[in-house]
Amino acid sequence: MRSFSCTDISSSNAHKPISLYLIRPLDMAPITSTAALLCSSTPSISTPSYSTTFPFNFSFPAKSPSTVNFRANPLPAVNAATSDHVLGRRGLVLALTATLPWMRPFSECTAAKAAESDGSEYELMKEEIRKVVTKGKAAGVLRLVFHDAGTYQIDDNSGGMDGSIVYELDRPENKGLKTPFKILEKAKSEVEAVHPVSWADMIAVAGAEAVSICEGPTIQVPLGRLDSKEPDPEGKLPEETLDASGLKQSFQTKGFSTQELVALSGAHTIGNKGFGNPTVFDNTYFKILLEKPSSGSMIGLPSDRALAKDDECLSWITKYAEDQNLFFEDFKMAYLKLVNSGARWKSL
Repeated sequence: MRSFSCTDISSSNAHKPISLYLIRPLDMAPITSTAALLCSSTPSISTPSYSTTFPFNFSFPAKSPSTVNFRANPLPAVNAATSDHVLGRRGLVLALTATLPWMRPFSECTAAKAAESDGSEYELMKEEIRKVVTKGKAAGVLRLVFHDAGTYQIDDNSGGMDGSIVYELDRPENKGLKTPFKILEKAKSEVEAVHPVSWADMIAVAGAEAVSICEGPTIQVPLGRLDSKEPDPEGKLPEETLDASGLKQSFQTKGFSTQELVALSGAHTIGNKGFGNPTVFDNTYFKILLEKPSSGSMIGLPSDRALAKDDECLSWITKYAEDQNLFFEDFKMAYLKLVNSGARWKSL
């Protein structure tokens, strides 16, 4: 099977925007006074029945956004001659502005609180991961990500970043992954002493930290993935011996473009496949592919060398060889798409 990452050197609904619905417009008092526009409003909460589906073709059974309903009770109209009660335009704006906090959707407030909670959890995960993942072990951890998420199939939304790799470590294509898995087990147990955390989240964050530890881009990974209770189907990872056409077809079934295929392949820059410094995440992978596209087995996988023989892939290899910042930005986006592919999410 294609080693979907580098080798360890040490061993359907469209997205619906959250909306605010008003049961009826604010009751208007007689036009003799602007003061009559003020109202005493009491919010009530109701929940619509639809669920949210996020981009990247992964299911997210998140808690449905809530609707804030307002019923307005108008103040008694006042006579224009009662100057103490007549508001100027500025006063009216200030008064209406005071009601705006009530108009925030309830789910937005809930999401904000969840984000605060996730912040402390995320920092704890990073801290514990960095205690056990060194530069020499980073490649194996990153490979663990690709072999968990790389089973995703867009046609039936199966596989993906679901932690099922814990059931798949004895498969031939996952040879060598038990070592990075055991490394993360220790970090996960420390995190779970404070916060529960899924394997899917732990592996996704660990891969991002592995890149950062090796001087690559910083990647902030969203949390909330649920773990699968069974292994993913076999035979879903790309074969190591595929040519460029086969690789592009394989990645297409997972929802990835040729550009994303090439960007993700750049992760092979770390590890022991001969692409420069094995503990530094940079664009050396692409430079070497341009210099030695027909090199023997000492450099990269057959599938790596095949990329440089395809015109479409070669155009991206050239761009990334010339511009490391572009590679970093494209890798970040492709990595986030990868770790969200096929993920099932817990509700807020």
